Amino acid sequence: MLSKAKIALLVMVGLLVMMSASTYAKTGQQVERPEYVSGEVLLKLKDGVNIERINEINRQFNTQTINYFRNSHIFHLKLPPNLTVNEVIPQIESSPLVEYVTPNGLYYLDVTPNDPQGSQLWGLHNFGQSGGTVDADIDALEAWDITTGSNEVVIAVIDSGAQLNHPDLAANLWTNPGEIPNNGIDDDNNGFVDDVHGWDFSSNDNDPSPVGGACGGHGTHTAGTIGAVGNNGVGVTGVNWNVKLMPLKAFSIVFGSFCSASDADLIAAVDYYTLMGVRISSNSYGGGGFNLAMQDAIRASNSVFVAAAGNEGSNNDSTPQYPSNYDLDNIISVAATDRNDNRASFSNYGINTVDLGAPGVDILSTLPNSKYGNLSGTSMATPHVAGVAGLLLAQDPDLTVYEVKWRILNGVDNIGLPVVTGGRLNAFNTLQFGLSQPTVAVDVTPLGSTVVTPGETILIKVTVTNNGQSSIDGTFNSYVRLEDGREIRKTSKTGTLSLGQTKNITQTGQIPPTMAPGTTFDVFYQVETAVSFDEDSVEYTVGSTFTGAGLSDDVYLPVLQVD
Repeated sequence: MLSKAKIALLVMVGLLVMMSASTYAKTGQQVERPEYVSGEVLLKLKDGVNIERINEINRQFNTQTINYFRNSHIFHLKLPPNLTVNEVIPQIESSPLVEYVTPNGLYYLDVTPNDPQGSQLWGLHNFGQSGGTVDADIDALEAWDITTGSNEVVIAVIDSGAQLNHPDLAANLWTNPGEIPNNGIDDDNNGFVDDVHGWDFSSNDNDPSPVGGACGGHGTHTAGTIGAVGNNGVGVTGVNWNVKLMPLKAFSIVFGSFCSASDADLIAAVDYYTLMGVRISSNSYGGGGFNLAMQDAIRASNSVFVAAAGNEGSNNDSTPQYPSNYDLDNIISVAATDRNDNRASFSNYGINTVDLGAPGVDILSTLPNSKYGNLSGTSMATPHVAGVAGLLLAQDPDLTVYEVKWRILNGVDNIGLPVVTGGRLNAFNTLQFGLSQPTVAVDVTPLGSTVVTPGETILIKVTVTNNGQSSIDGTFNSYVRLEDGREIRKTSKTGTLSLGQTKNITQTGQIPPTMAPGTTFDVFYQVETAVSFDEDSVEYTVGSTFTGAGLSDDVYLPVLQVD
């Protein structure tokens, strides 16, 4: 007997033949694309340097502060007209106050023009339509028997904006609970006035509606793949029937023909969703070079940052593509597959740097003006993965970033792709990990208050349990995560737990005397085996009054002992 999920999708598939329209995304590749914004740089001060000292930098080099990103502690500066980016960077870097200075790089959407190849959601359920291979899909129908998503889960879509009133998106649009619409007041004191449904960082206003032209409805399309409303009798369904989509517009038409976004606008978008506590973002773009500021912003986001691998058909191991190639544990890099489970001809790959594949050829989804259409690209593959991350948090809101990533990567169907896992996304396999206890589970409990003082000794209890059917080998890691996302790992040990064994370990650690009041940090413990991954943490806050340097790297961590 068919479940409601299967019946609903089959009905929609029948309707789509009549409702869909093809679309082309014009990228204007005949003109060389600029690599960065002229007259602007991104700067980070050294640890312990008061942020007010940026005024000294501005006076010395005649620069002006455009913006300050609170989570990653990065300044966006405008240069004087007599200096170029290449001229000013070595001058500013010579200051003893400065950690680094980088150009404000430009990124471009990873979408490839295509001809429509039918109007069925083969990426979610492939029954051989239009010459496809049966089951070359993410097993969405099976996954929906476990969960169809949750309105408590928010996914940020950093893109070219989304049609806010699209009949297949409006019910899943994020609304800021702390903001009163259209009253001209920053009600929640987050620095943004009337940010009711997200923000437009390309124009610095509160309307993240889509831009046309070369942007081609890209953001509306990716949003629909993540979370077009399911089981509503209209159009298509996303990976999540129920979710909250936060459109963050960073891309706009530049230089007359390109759909592009700068590092500064992308960092601002990442900074925003971090501020708002969002734990998943979909990032279907690339093309900028390596940028420490962008890397720091992603690290500080404490989110699952799903990124397109790129559409050049090249090996990212030897020719890096950013942001997907940043060496950060919270990034998932996504290649594109076709309806026959082959790597799409345009898709980048890399056995060391691209994590997995997902459907990305002739993907039907929502478009502006309440339309539907097919697009291809790693841009289309990326929201499939972000959507499955959303299903995971709907299933278990307490999952950590690394637990989400581990389950996605270990749930793939291995089809021999030239990527880290060798596999293509499988939502059903991924959700299976949440239907039982981890084979080896870890639980972290503070022994005493989590509000601490500099120099204080803390106590932590770690409980590790083997829930499997036999003795098992595992890797046991402990680390601390600082406020800016940096992780200081102190232990990585291997050990064996016998059948049914539980270990209780009490650890001690001392808070560095230089920690400033209000500073927070998290102590994490991980247990990874061949078939399971579990992680738990405890957050501490420095509550005493103290004047001095900021948080030091010399954080002392408890050492996890495994016999």
